[in-house]
Amino acid sequence: MNDYFKFSIPESVLREQVSCDETLFSHRSVEGVRAVRHFLRDGVSAGVEVWEISNADVCVWIVPTRGMGIWKVCVKNGADEIRVGWNSPVRDLINPQNVPLFQPDGLGWLRGFNELVARCGLEWNGAPQWDASGNLQFPLHGMIQNTPARALRLEFDDEKREIRLSGVVREARLFFNALELTSTLTLPYDGATFRTTDVVENTSAAPGELELLYHINVGNPVADEGARAFIPFKRCAPRNDTAAAQMQTRLEYLPPQVGRPETCYYYDLAADENGDTAVFLQNPTADFGVALDFNKKEFPCFCQWKCEQARDDGYVTGLEPAINFPNNRDFEKAHGRVARLESKESRAFHLCFSFRRGADEVAREVERINALQALSPSPILETKPLEDWAN
Repeated sequence: MNDYFKFSIPESVLREQVSCDETLFSHRSVEGVRAVRHFLRDGVSAGVEVWEISNADVCVWIVPTRGMGIWKVCVKNGADEIRVGWNSPVRDLINPQNVPLFQPDGLGWLRGFNELVARCGLEWNGAPQWDASGNLQFPLHGMIQNTPARALRLEFDDEKREIRLSGVVREARLFFNALELTSTLTLPYDGATFRTTDVVENTSAAPGELELLYHINVGNPVADEGARAFIPFKRCAPRNDTAAAQMQTRLEYLPPQVGRPETCYYYDLAADENGDTAVFLQNPTADFGVALDFNKKEFPCFCQWKCEQARDDGYVTGLEPAINFPNNRDFEKAHGRVARLESKESRAFHLCFSFRRGADEVAREVERINALQALSPSPILETKPLEDWAN
């Protein structure tokens, strides 16, 4: 390597610097390539650690305190900068200590929800579940997004020309699962793209179980009235009757409306011979978009979530690769979508995010998605929820 810099952050340094506002790590010679580390001080955000990882084209905001989630991304687009994320009613980055996951209605997870990328799992995700006595067993979307990471590691790798930030998040309890997520975000020195690589290991001596869904959430200005999703599929079904009534317009985004019900659509995606697939979200003017690439062998399920309510109340869409559909855990296990991990077994999950800038790039991306759809020339569009897909 001509110019290689590696910085590993021990836990002792984290403790020593917890009162600091900002620490800057800049590349020695590549302009615009840097990492900035923040600690938030005020209110429900006190103690939250945030990293900005950037090159000349894109800046990614990662939150180790919130399970290595991605808060937002800012993309250079000519003279402008486009924020990719959404305007949640939850305005602050919430310290997990202030998120009541086990509040009785099972929806406490929503009190911290405002990220572009929020992981759901690891032991469970999806809708809340109660036992026969009415006790909450599994609240909405699991624990991992509200579990702080440790063993942070920052690298500037000049041989591969990329920045990497990694962290380890553990989810374990006595007599139950013991899972460890090692998450790495990689940003090339050049270009408007980045990727995540997550490895989940069962650290127990006994077999364990895994559910995992990536809640990737985009709102204004990318997802708004007139935006469109491109999702190549072999089969698609609505989650409920509300979604079924809007099947024909599921790929189009409607004007904001106060109190509009959310809708969800479940997909078996089209893919190439290697299992590679992609989805794309195009902005209302068709000159910017977000592409997401992944592999169906890692993510056999996909959910499109549409929340087209008032902008002040969180107009947003979710593009959600997963190993299961977001139903309650017992339903998913009964239908074989809860993964089993043997002792010390691990599974890896890869996502690539790309940002298409300008009408020409957007048009080429649409052509690419259409080519994937052509691999499944007779897709099935269900008009009602499927009994084995949704409960």
